[in-house]
Amino acid sequence: MMKRTWIPGLFLSAALLFLVTGCSSSSISLPDTGDDDGGGTTVQINEQELLDETFRIDIQEIEVVYNIYPDTNSIEGEATVRFTMREGQSVPVIHFDPAIRWATPTLLQLNGEDLDFNDSEDVRVFTPERTTQQSIEFQRELSGNDQHTLRVRFPMNATGTGTSFFTDVNDIYGNGNEERFPTINTPHELARHRIRFRVHSETPYRCFGSGSVVKSDNQVVQEWELDTGREVASYTVMFMVMPAADTVYAEQTVDGVDVRVMAYAGGTSPQVVFDDLESWLPELRQNLGPFPMPGGISIFLTESGGGMEYYGGTITSLRALDHEVFHMYFGCSTVALTYRDSWWDEAINMWYEYSAAGNYAAIDEGYQSNIVSRRSPVSVGFDTRAYDEGARIIQAVANEMGGRGEMIDFLSDLHQRRMFDPFNTFELVDEIEAYSGVDMYDRFLGWLYYGSRTYYAKSATDTTGEAYWLHKVDMTPPDAILRKYGLKK
Repeated sequence: MMKRTWIPGLFLSAALLFLVTGCSSSSISLPDTGDDDGGGTTVQINEQELLDETFRIDIQEIEVVYNIYPDTNSIEGEATVRFTMREGQSVPVIHFDPAIRWATPTLLQLNGEDLDFNDSEDVRVFTPERTTQQSIEFQRELSGNDQHTLRVRFPMNATGTGTSFFTDVNDIYGNGNEERFPTINTPHELARHRIRFRVHSETPYRCFGSGSVVKSDNQVVQEWELDTGREVASYTVMFMVMPAADTVYAEQTVDGVDVRVMAYAGGTSPQVVFDDLESWLPELRQNLGPFPMPGGISIFLTESGGGMEYYGGTITSLRALDHEVFHMYFGCSTVALTYRDSWWDEAINMWYEYSAAGNYAAIDEGYQSNIVSRRSPVSVGFDTRAYDEGARIIQAVANEMGGRGEMIDFLSDLHQRRMFDPFNTFELVDEIEAYSGVDMYDRFLGWLYYGSRTYYAKSATDTTGEAYWLHKVDMTPPDAILRKYGLKK
């Protein structure tokens, strides 16, 4: 491992002229949307090179141990991240918001060498071009062929009411689990996750989440181990650790799928989830194929608000339940390459719902927007126009294919072939043409890339309208639990 010298200007400047991997054309000439270098010019970018230069590492495995101390409302975490360097890269980066905001690591080791987070010769915090995602750069040169190991020990705060600790991801804003453990926050960075929760308390707790969650026979502490069992995007890993007295729990097999439901005590009964899924899961299986999560699904049912999808799990209200479960197919197992490509999993989801009644209007052929082009491939969050305009774009595709049934057949085929094989927007266009023979390349350019600033009305920071509230998770417990912790009179 060698110390490195920072060279300014590593990152390419703004671009709207892309050389995109997987596209029908080797280059895409896009108009100036005002999101350039300030001089009205654009720069040619190879998308894969930009992703490699920004994220730099490929993570194979993330292991985390949380020691949770309810009496002091404190948590200590220790993470081990195993990774290799991406092609052409030698200086590693990671995303980890506690370290850059409020909680300095108490241990920081790279390949066994102790580093000082506050020493600029060891660590640099910076924000790459064209994204708001801050990165931690370790001032060491690493070999490209070897596996490397990062260890971080860090303090955390409990979240929510009382002494609860749970995931809080918002993909509209691009907030992922980098607020819980060190990772790379981008949809295409897939890694196996093993997380151990150790609760130091006489008070009984419950724990569940993505993949397999197994309680150990440890007699000293309450201990569970979560294992995703396969490589998944970090922002799709869900966990919930809560006092058992604050929750109710039920499990049932629905259409061959193991369904686990946890909800606040005194709130909505888990039975309403099973009742809903009795018809929804068979429909999805019939139309899209077998349920893609081998461990079933863990659902935390909230009293109100919207929901958020995770790998084999969701935190959701009953209102948003069907939407979030659909995401098990598109969003959590059929994966977007970048956040800006996430428009299509939301669009497909909303199209499936809106088109069910028939007579759903397709997007106008003359419609133009910058739903995709206003964002860089390395930016976080996606444009909320995906929920409406995006769904109508999918309807236009369905019309070209012959109707809703033909579109569903395509989606089923796409899902079965491309599970956990991330792809971008133009690869989706290629998939449409390969399946149907319909070339929609130019139309997608107009619909998603040719718009100007006049289409900035909705964005990742828009907090109005149905799209925002569909994803706005409300973890507020019933009044009795709030009063229990002195949060309500």
